Amino acid sequence: MQSTYTKYNKSDLKKIFDTYYEALVSYCFRYLSLRDECEDLVQDVFVHIWEKDVIFPDEIALKVYLYKVTRNKCFNFIKHSKVKDKYAVNNIQLLEDDSLFLEQILEEEIVRQLHQAIELLPDRKKEIIKLSLIGQKNTEIAETLGIKLQTVKTLKSQAYTILRNQFKDLESLLYFLITQ
Repeated sequence: MQSTYTKYNKSDLKKIFDTYYEALVSYCFRYLSLRDECEDLVQDVFVHIWEKDVIFPDEIALKVYLYKVTRNKCFNFIKHSKVKDKYAVNNIQLLEDDSLFLEQILEEEIVRQLHQAIELLPDRKKEIIKLSLIGQKNTEIAETLGIKLQTVKTLKSQAYTILRNQFKDLESLLYFLITQ
């Protein structure tokens, strides 16, 4: 027994779209609350068929495919929405926390000032510190810059001394601001 598979051409796809689009949107609407979202998901189903040249043995297989893919897209959309909602709730809680707000501002300001101070370092020290900040080890920095490991250690140490001196008064200011 030989089964025949039908490959739908572009005019067939238009007919399939016209036949099933509204039914699939309605099906999708059972799970999602916004019609626009449903329409987008169903359109994605047809785009997938268009791009992948999917073939079906008969119209029943086509219907099953359309509804299964629509259901899966709804499921994935809902899962993604839950993640986004949880993320949004967490961020709202963080935004409402005044002490965290002050802490975040301080962190951002310190990072901004640190980057400004790094930019003022002599070129080679600046390069070493920047490479260190992106996670490179001393040996990797030496290899990247084509210098000796001991030179990296020395210049890094000197750069840290310069930066510490620039930020020595910051410690007492932070203590004052945090205790307020």
